[in-house]
Amino acid sequence: MRVMVFGAQSHIGFAICEKLLEEGIEVCGIFLDSTSEMRKLLLEERMLLIGRNALFHELTLDDDWRNIEATHVIYCKEKSDDQDLLCFEKSVETAVETRSHYFYVAPDPRQIEEDDQYHTSTLESYTLFNLPGLYGPFQPPEEKIHQHLKSCVAGQKNTLIINEPIIFITDAAETIVEIIEKGNYQKVYSFLCEQKDETIESVSVEVKINAKETESDGYRIMNKTSIEKGLLEQISCIKMYKEIYGIDS
Repeated sequence: MRVMVFGAQSHIGFAICEKLLEEGIEVCGIFLDSTSEMRKLLLEERMLLIGRNALFHELTLDDDWRNIEATHVIYCKEKSDDQDLLCFEKSVETAVETRSHYFYVAPDPRQIEEDDQYHTSTLESYTLFNLPGLYGPFQPPEEKIHQHLKSCVAGQKNTLIINEPIIFITDAAETIVEIIEKGNYQKVYSFLCEQKDETIESVSVEVKINAKETESDGYRIMNKTSIEKGLLEQISCIKMYKEIYGIDS
């Protein structure tokens, strides 16, 4: 198996690469450039965590990877801009050219409607992963959970109320890789978790899950990581890279 991950620099994209490598699967990560110096530095740190790995190939949209014979193509949507649109189109083109299984990962299901029309007109079959909010180490700096935990590390006192289901990044990536390995393709997976309202005093967070949303049809995954443990892992990451995140010691 050889997997090409388009948008490998994204929160979920990198986590999927890590999980694939843990399974001994060859990975070609297609990374988009970032204009954010903070994101570049954080990506460098994440690459160091992977280290030298013969199964991992770091590529960009400008590299010559057309002759790579992929068995699976994964596209991870991160943001709506010209570069991401090009990444999406090239991921579909690659799947068609290599006759690979195609997977579309969308952390925000509201973004996929237009892309799905392109899928239908271009691909014979594909699999969609609709994900709720993702949190955990290296969460994008603009996300509200990261902003709250960063303020906690800086010693500020406030409370964050989360009104939507969330999934720890590692649990989401692991579930996606498990589904791919089992060969359960050509369908839509809308991830749901078994969660309940709770207050996590250690990080001043109140989680209030929308019951109607969690009871709707979807693919339920096991919460291997509790919300408290996941948030504490995210705080540990922020503390480790305080200088990059711009937090005074």
